[in-house]
Amino acid sequence: MNQRQIRKLIDDVLWKMGMHSDEAVELIFLTGLVESGYKYISQIGSGIARSFWQVESFTAKDCIDNYLSFRQSSLKKCCSAMQRSTETILDMNQEEFQELLWHDMAAGVVFCRLKYRRDPNPIPTDIREIAQYWKTVYNTESGAGSVEHFLSIVEKRKDK
Repeated sequence: MNQRQIRKLIDDVLWKMGMHSDEAVELIFLTGLVESGYKYISQIGSGIARSFWQVESFTAKDCIDNYLSFRQSSLKKCCSAMQRSTETILDMNQEEFQELLWHDMAAGVVFCRLKYRRDPNPIPTDIREIAQYWKTVYNTESGAGSVEHFLSIVEKRKDK
């Protein structure tokens, strides 16, 4: 997978969502790099997480039900970024979100960004702080990833 093209896709989707910043592009790009290496769209082993950003269908549904459904303007922009109607997205169940995340790279970007957006802290710019932010907010403290793993993967990036 061409990492520069992935980065351009992220940039485009974040603009359409109205949630673009250079820091957000970097964070979402690095998250996908660490989560899947841009090689896997289904979690190795369980298959529960989908897309390059390894988003679980529960997380996607929760972002819709408990965040975007209360922010109609953001909901419309996110749906537009995924080229889906708001009605379609609002009516989806977890299985349908799992399929959407399997088939649609933009959906992976959208739900990855929303996962971070719901955290009240600003996106850090220092790489070690980004790694810790990923661990705390995205991978979670009980997740299998580590700050050291994040840093070792990022060291080999090929988008620049």
